[in-house]
Amino acid sequence: MILSALIMGATLVVGGSLIVAYWNNIIDWLKRAITKVQSLVNHVVYGTKVFIQKINEGIKEISKHYSQDEYGRWKETVVTREIPASEVPEEIRKKAKYMNEIVDITDELELQLS
Repeated sequence: MILSALIMGATLVVGGSLIVAYWNNIIDWLKRAITKVQSLVNHVVYGTKVFIQKINEGIKEISKHYSQDEYGRWKETVVTREIPASEVPEEIRKKAKYMNEIVDITDELELQLS
């Protein structure tokens, strides 16, 4: 699981290729999502996982954010957005081979952050 602190501390990769632009975009989106989730649940977000799903008009990006309430119970908050398939690099698109299949891309993002 990617620690939210790693995402929040990430500096965007500079470059012009589609793959670099994609990861820059997803990191920016995750930073906004983590901030919003923290304000909604009033607790620290300890971890985040990232998924993609092939849909009719493009790709749905799904982030799941994990926090604990005041009683120590874990909570999962899901944030999604849809983007055109043309904005997603082919190697990432290929991971979601079937319509509505949800594919975990957390490890790929973690590699980009390391």
